[in-house]
Amino acid sequence: MPVYYIVMAAGAAAVGGSAAAVRILKKEKVGLLLKIVALVFLAAFFARFFFFGDEYIMNSSALSVPEGFANKTSVAAGVFQLWFSVTAAMLVVLSPFYRADWLDRLTASVGMPVYILNAVFFKNFLTATGGAALAESVGARGIFMALETGMGLAASVFVFCVSFPTWKKSFRPGARPYLLAAAGIAAMFVCSMPDYALSVLLGDGPGSVRILDLTFEHRLFLYMAALIPVAAYFALKNADRRTKEFVLVYYSLQALLVFTRNHRFQDFQSITGLPLHLCNTALYIMPLCLLCRWKKLFYFTYFINVQGAFFAMLMPNYSEGLIFTTRVISFWSNHFAAFYMPLLCVALGLFVRPGKREFRYSMVAFAVYFVVILAVNAWFSNYGEVDYFFLNSDFIAEKLGTWAEHLRNVVFSFQIGSLQFVFYPLYQFLYFLVYVLLSLAMWFIYELGFDTVASWADLHARKKKVRADLLALQVSLAGRSSEEPMNPENSDKLILKKFTKRYGNSDVYAVKDADLEVRGGEIFGFLGPNGAGKSTIIKSIVGIQTITDGAIEVCGYDVKTQPVQAKRMIGFVPDHYALYEKLTAREYINYIADLYDVPAADRKERLDRYVKLFEFESAIDNQIKTYSHGMKQKVTIMAALIHNPKVWILDEPLTGLDPNSIFQVKECMKQHAKEGNIVFFSSHIIDVVERICDRIAIIRKGQIQCVRSVEEIESEGTGLEKFYLDTIGGSEVQPVFYREGEKSAEGRT
Repeated sequence: MPVYYIVMAAGAAAVGGSAAAVRILKKEKVGLLLKIVALVFLAAFFARFFFFGDEYIMNSSALSVPEGFANKTSVAAGVFQLWFSVTAAMLVVLSPFYRADWLDRLTASVGMPVYILNAVFFKNFLTATGGAALAESVGARGIFMALETGMGLAASVFVFCVSFPTWKKSFRPGARPYLLAAAGIAAMFVCSMPDYALSVLLGDGPGSVRILDLTFEHRLFLYMAALIPVAAYFALKNADRRTKEFVLVYYSLQALLVFTRNHRFQDFQSITGLPLHLCNTALYIMPLCLLCRWKKLFYFTYFINVQGAFFAMLMPNYSEGLIFTTRVISFWSNHFAAFYMPLLCVALGLFVRPGKREFRYSMVAFAVYFVVILAVNAWFSNYGEVDYFFLNSDFIAEKLGTWAEHLRNVVFSFQIGSLQFVFYPLYQFLYFLVYVLLSLAMWFIYELGFDTVASWADLHARKKKVRADLLALQVSLAGRSSEEPMNPENSDKLILKKFTKRYGNSDVYAVKDADLEVRGGEIFGFLGPNGAGKSTIIKSIVGIQTITDGAIEVCGYDVKTQPVQAKRMIGFVPDHYALYEKLTAREYINYIADLYDVPAADRKERLDRYVKLFEFESAIDNQIKTYSHGMKQKVTIMAALIHNPKVWILDEPLTGLDPNSIFQVKECMKQHAKEGNIVFFSSHIIDVVERICDRIAIIRKGQIQCVRSVEEIESEGTGLEKFYLDTIGGSEVQPVFYREGEKSAEGRT
């Protein structure tokens, strides 16, 4: 063994020394060094993995503990060492060639703990690979494993040092980013799982030690623990709140009654009979939480009791015997309730899903509980046998193996009068720390499960709505093809019928009962102050957001029931565009043309025409990220027109354009309308609206105030600017009133 540690140290020193030298002398060579280290490390890993393999732990033939291992826990540890070392190795090898901050952080956070544990428990690592003989003598396989461990640890530490400055920036508020990260890491570990892992840990194949020793009866109860809450959720998910509360209160009280049948009042008269076990307290807590709606107490049981019950069910503290004895039924009834009742409460919406604040409060409460139970255990032990939360006995340590039992050798005791107080500080501190970390891990699992169920429910609801809309559409079309417009007589019109939009549960309407009709061949201006509802109407027309009430028709297609067909009629230029900036303008426009199935000949003819119109010949094949704001706006306009839409909608299209570009866009709008199409645009530049629009609509506070022709307004001896101010009221003036070619204080044209 000393030889292996010398090789391990040499490998680590070689990597660490080279890394330190490069870091000090030639920082720009860090990437190259990482690649060299990765390739040398790959050679050591390849030699160990492909020439020697894991045949010992795979081919052990007995169900008993294989020779060389101390107990079942050490066998399980060996499986995980071999498993996780493959995951860490792949990260160390690949991360230098796919440099990314998140990958460096992942490599460091996975690689360092894996290789540290492999180094500390290197003998177990060797035994899992080649048996006791390899651990007791020096061989090529062991040398390669030592070299792999040393180099892997040093490389992981080096990656950590390189990436550490970016770690603080990587933290994001909320649980979702961490849930996604946890799910990704879990998937990564699953992908690297050895094919023999489940067989050795749980199954009946060669080498199986059944680390949990799950009998048929035990597995049966665990299956019930998984199936009962799922069945209860689907049975209650559509019920009203009072029904849900009744069912859960009823069950929680029944579980408490089952417990008290075996723990009567006279039992509690002895201080050693008090129900202070964690899962026992859960039986009292749940009815109180449901009846009194005590949120803080509920989140304590959500984070603490559920986990405790889960591990208790994996490691029941009763002797094997008949499956239907009173002791067994009482045990599983109590722990079922403690395990899935809090989860059901959240899943059914009786309590909201907790956040970081609730988790912190629960951990503080658990720390207080833990210290109290430590003191109570030490105190009450003077009067009889007590073992609340299994902190006094070696019940948990025995199941974890010899190493955990050795932690209990550190003892602290003192005497107060005739009372003796005994503590196991190292064991009990690690017990608390591991429990907190497992609580955090379980929380991620809860959140991932809830997000998955919510996604399934949302997908199911969407599919159900799609089917209902399709059926309604077929009825409305009366046998006609779904590709035909609902109202063919309106094939050249854009129509709003009592359109209403309200966001969420707000009592305020963004738009209320809007009626509007725009005909083919028109350039239609849409005016109003900021927040009046212009963008709300435009986003509803193009299908970005839903319609609360009323209807919108685009060329006879109903936006709500024929959304795809309606969108094919529309070309949209938003006020805040988002482009794929690594593409060239030609590539991006062709991509949009592909979405609309534009024939090659048509797209070429149109693109050539717009490139010439917008004087874009020299820039069309450059990456979009190199363009100015005005050039990006032109790309957006060309992409919106490439399929020759019947309805061209523009939301503040002239913002930031120079006078020449404004002229080009106006000419394009006139030409598009001249071809019989609709041009519908909102703008704050009154002068442009007055010059090119046929008709205008003015909206104020979500209601359309008027629809007038520009010619009619001018014939009354009033300019559009004054008419607009009179319509909305002078106090709400927000548009920009300046002439073409002039610049505002903000530099807009």
